[in-house]
Amino acid sequence: MTINRKWYVVYTRPNAEKKFAEQIKKITSGCGFYLPLKTESRQWSDRVKRISIPLFKSYVFVFLNDDEYHYIKRLNGFVDYIKFNGKPSVISSSEVEKIKTIVASEFPCEPTSRKFALGQIVEIKSGSLRGYRGQLVDIQNESVFAIELQGIEQSLLISIPASLISLTEEA
Repeated sequence: MTINRKWYVVYTRPNAEKKFAEQIKKITSGCGFYLPLKTESRQWSDRVKRISIPLFKSYVFVFLNDDEYHYIKRLNGFVDYIKFNGKPSVISSSEVEKIKTIVASEFPCEPTSRKFALGQIVEIKSGSLRGYRGQLVDIQNESVFAIELQGIEQSLLISIPASLISLTEEA
C-alpha cells in the first residue's frame, strides 16, 4: 500500500512556528515538515546574539496524507491551511526543494509579496531618500533594484533593497 502525501502550507499563530514544527516531529505516522529558518543578529543590552527565525512568518510546510491532514488541525498553534479559491494550496516537491536549496546557500534572502515590474513608478518609503519617486528600470534580483530618479535635470541610478520601496500611483 502506498501512502500518497502532499506538501501543504500551514498558517500558525504568530511566533508559534517552531513549537508547531516540534509537535509534527513527534507524530510517528511518517509525515514530515519543513520550517525554513534564517539567522539574524539581535542586540541585547550586554551582547549580540545570533538567533534563528522563520523565513516565512507564521508558515510551516507540512508533508501529509489525508488522515494526517485532518489530525494536525488539532495541534497547538494551528490556525488554518493556506488556501486559494477555497481549496488548500498544494506545493510541489520541487518548489520545496528550491526553498531548501536557497536557504542552504546562506545568501541573504527575504520573502516579499510585492511584485514589481519594469517601468512602474515607485517611491522610497524610508531612509535619507524617503519620499523620492522614480521609475523602476532594472531588477537585479528579488531584493535589490535600480531606480531611475528624475527631477534633478538628470537621471540617477541607485540600488536599493525592495523593503525600502513601494508602488505609487502615477501623478
